[in-house]
Amino acid sequence: MIKRKGMNPALARMTQIRKDNMLISAAGKANMIISLMVLHDKFGYGEKRLNKFIDEYQKQLDAYNSGYVESVNDFTDVLKEECGIELK
Repeated sequence: MIKRKGMNPALARMTQIRKDNMLISAAGKANMIISLMVLHDKFGYGEKRLNKFIDEYQKQLDAYNSGYVESVNDFTDVLKEECGIELK
């Protein structure tokens, strides 16, 4: 039997999950930074309103992560129904 070089499959899966989570976290942080810059540069939000936005954003994210909101489609449905905004 030839020994296969490489990582244990379970360890490889855990490593990939860790990498995926790091990428998701980085994308979320980039999204937050871009949102804050638009609110500041284009709509004049200062420290107080930006912090309020961060708090409310975190509440929505927590609702999603806890399963209170079933999917992102729930958010898109509300935006379409209440604001007439449809994102593709």
